[in-house]
Amino acid sequence: MIKRFLRKALAARQNRVVARYHDFVNSFSSLSPQLVPGLPPGEKVVIFSPHCDDESLGCGGTLYKHHRQGHAIDAIFMTDGSMCDSQSEIREIVEIRKEEARKASEVLGIGRCIFLDYPDRRLKATPQAIDQVTDLLQKSRPDLVYLPFYLDNHPDHMATAIICLEAIRRRPVRSVFFYEIWTAMIPNHLVDIGGAMDKKLEAIRVYRSQKGIDEFAEKTRSLNHYRSLLSGGRFQYAEALLKTEEADWQNILRQLHAR
Repeated sequence: MIKRFLRKALAARQNRVVARYHDFVNSFSSLSPQLVPGLPPGEKVVIFSPHCDDESLGCGGTLYKHHRQGHAIDAIFMTDGSMCDSQSEIREIVEIRKEEARKASEVLGIGRCIFLDYPDRRLKATPQAIDQVTDLLQKSRPDLVYLPFYLDNHPDHMATAIICLEAIRRRPVRSVFFYEIWTAMIPNHLVDIGGAMDKKLEAIRVYRSQKGIDEFAEKTRSLNHYRSLLSGGRFQYAEALLKTEEADWQNILRQLHAR
């Protein structure tokens, strides 16, 4: 009986989350994504990556295209990556992952890496974290920010979304886009990365500390190839993004805080 009750409670919670997500997405004028042969608007770019590798997996192709256009890119890595599946000592794996992030950033053309070193899998939207990210936004003054999808199925990814949106409310940014990794989302923008796919895969494969990274790279290629279906044959590979406006941020935060 207790198990049945817990299953029903979990199902009800999941249904509420899905319903809120549906209400939010349904507010868009169309569920057909805008095709972006070039890039989302913005020349000062910041990507928030929960872990070292999420930046490459989620929107490495788009980032490389920004680099080719001469745009300034900062990558802010939220956690220390210490909980990855590795035989190395924690201090060693943290340094290994940072070095991999620097090398992947060179591949993608990211100009600056910032490591906040919050504990892996224990990232929380604390006042300290929100203040720190707000300060970084104030100093870098980006006009375009990329965030992990706010319902992405990893606690650090969701926490990153909350922290960053709370900071963006204080220091607004012209363009805010979510990218996907673990959880498929309903996108409203689709970026053509056909000419950047090789660089994206190269950056992903830099992360040799991650078990099965070659398989992960191929599965990411498959996801981006699948996403191209929405282009009606115009793109060979695409990254799916969800653009939000300032009016949406409060609604998203209300959904996240209600979980």
